[in-house]
Amino acid sequence: MNISTHGVYFATDQKVDEGLLVQLRLKMPKEIVGDDVEEWSFTGRVAHVEPLSRQNGKSGVGVQFLFYEVPRPAMK
Repeated sequence: MNISTHGVYFATDQKVDEGLLVQLRLKMPKEIVGDDVEEWSFTGRVAHVEPLSRQNGKSGVGVQFLFYEVPRPAMK
């Protein structure tokens, strides 16, 4: 997986079409976000799909982020 401020790229064996709206939930490391946040929820659009290997049927999928939500840490 490769993640940036604008999107994410990952491998999958699921069939995904360009233009599809997707929701992703990613656990972000405390070293990156500075808080104890369990998951960020991203909504994005599949920007491109490319075959990675005919042997394993995986594709590389690039998703452009449209918006995201960061849950607030639980109050102690």
